[in-house]
Amino acid sequence: MKLQRSTFLAAGAAAAWTYALPRPADAADLTPFNITITHYPEQDYALPVVVAQDLGFMKAEGIDVRPIVGSSGGGTTVRNIAQGGLTMAEASTAAAIKSIVAGENLKIIAAGVQTPGTICWVAKRGSPVKSIADLEGKTVGFTQPGSVSETLLGMCLRAAGIDPAKVKTRAAGGIGENITLLSTGVLDAAFTVDPILTNKSRELQLLFFARHYVPRYEQTVWMVDAKDVHNPKYAGFLRARAKGLEVVQKDPAKAIEIWARVTQTEAREEKFTLRNEGSDYFSGGTIDPKGFALVLEGMRAAKQLPADKIAIDKLVDQGSLPTAMRVALGPTV
Repeated sequence: MKLQRSTFLAAGAAAAWTYALPRPADAADLTPFNITITHYPEQDYALPVVVAQDLGFMKAEGIDVRPIVGSSGGGTTVRNIAQGGLTMAEASTAAAIKSIVAGENLKIIAAGVQTPGTICWVAKRGSPVKSIADLEGKTVGFTQPGSVSETLLGMCLRAAGIDPAKVKTRAAGGIGENITLLSTGVLDAAFTVDPILTNKSRELQLLFFARHYVPRYEQTVWMVDAKDVHNPKYAGFLRARAKGLEVVQKDPAKAIEIWARVTQTEAREEKFTLRNEGSDYFSGGTIDPKGFALVLEGMRAAKQLPADKIAIDKLVDQGSLPTAMRVALGPTV
């Protein structure tokens, strides 16, 4: 379900909409799902899952989402599932594709986030670096190799007519590390997102939002072990997550309260983050063919993938999605 931003914001104050709590299941019958989600809990990629778990939607599907394992993005999230024995991962699409091509026995089963949201690059307040046009010859941070931030940085530079080879890029670690290296002068520009962008607005000056150059982008995907790709519990997990997303969209105030309580963060921070992300930030699970193709385009331009086409069934299995949510991605990408 997609709502216009005005409708999305108005829904936060609407008291008329209510959700039906699922019938409780016997705790002994629940299947534990140990999952990893990129940048949890610093960023809200996990919001629909946290809401679905808290309101019992996962329980109604016979699933118990155990404490979510976070990561600093990129390949670290993929390694959590590939080497850590976890059930599912929401990871950077670029990192997911790169790992599968490199030989990891994983499969993408659904989309997670489908726009760049509040991803942006900033400089210190008062810096002579004022916009993306000033980045030639400068040192610019992203998180981890294979991350959304690395791929989007290259795509944005090319879209702005800047040769990425003329920019010194650096894998700086997490978002906090990016800001620390910016403040100490190691970086001229750093990657960040809300709520840091808003919270530190007196210290940082915005250079550009990624969405201004790449408005549609399959930012994250859900992936599982390919040997177990047809486990029916994955379909249940995605159904429960979709119900959690419905609460996020129709009752954002409730979703914000749950997120703040579960992650022990400030509700006001998630309020403006959710507002600034826009109503189409989260995917219900359907893979956006154009957004998915853009990820591969950006990876190939950055020499992260060979130019040869990849068989789509090597990367993706949509069997856990309802038939109506499956899309034609072509035999190769």
